[in-house]
Parts: sequence; C-alpha cells; structure tokens
Amino acid sequence: MSNNALISDFLKLYNQLDKSNLELLGEVYGDKIVFEDPLHRIEGLPALTDYFANMYENLNQGQFVIHTSFEQDNKASVYWVMTFSHKKIKQGQPLKVNGNTYLEFENGKVVYHRDYFDAGEMIYQHLPIFGTVINLIKRRTAA
Repeated sequence: MSNNALISDFLKLYNQLDKSNLELLGEVYGDKIVFEDPLHRIEGLPALTDYFANMYENLNQGQFVIHTSFEQDNKASVYWVMTFSHKKIKQGQPLKVNGNTYLEFENGKVVYHRDYFDAGEMIYQHLPIFGTVINLIKRRTAA
C-alpha cells in the first residue's frame, strides 16, 4: 500500500472515529504503536484504545480539516486544524487548534504517531486562572 493510501486511511479514520467504533484503530495502527503529543506518551494498541475511550467520554465533537500532507519513504507529515468541543473546556464551546502530525509506517500500519500542537491554545488558556495569566502574557509580549 502506498503512503498516499495509508494517509488517506489515517485521515478517514480520524473523521469517523468515536467511542462506538474504537476497534477501527487496529485497521490503521500497528500493535506496538507509539503515540505522543504534548501531554501524553502511549505505547501499544490496547493503551491507545483506552486513551481514546477515556478522551471520548468528555468530547462532544471533534473534526479535522487537513491543509496539506507530505510523504517520503515510510514517513509522512499532515498539517491540520482540529475543531472540537469538550465538556470540561470553555463550557463545551467549539474551539479550533492548528497542529501537525508526524507518522511512520511499517507493513501498512502506523507504528509511530507524534502530534504537535499548542497545548496552551487547546487547553490552558481556556481554564479560569491559567487562561487569564496566559492571555495577559500574550498581550504583554505582543506589545
């Protein structure tokens, strides 16, 4: 399978995934997947499935819009905007976060997945105390 087809399957997964169909993760990810983002490091498909199950308990909605992707050999980078709403962040109002994902493939499956995004933009600036401090710092550094 070409990287282009693998990326297509990956993107399709993320736009249909929810708590009722987590078994789909095994169609895209290898058993020994390593998943990292600014907040987590997860190893193995069972642990990744548990991570998504917990995440979907509080997620009202999530959708990715892909801007571009690059591929070379068994690697790819995908640049996206995620729109999501979470029960515990900003009273469940929709938020948008820019990010990118670096992927490595082996035998037609993702074996390494690293997300890059601004955790402050996603979470911290929407928390009552942290948000006030972060927004104050942003205003002062922008001046």
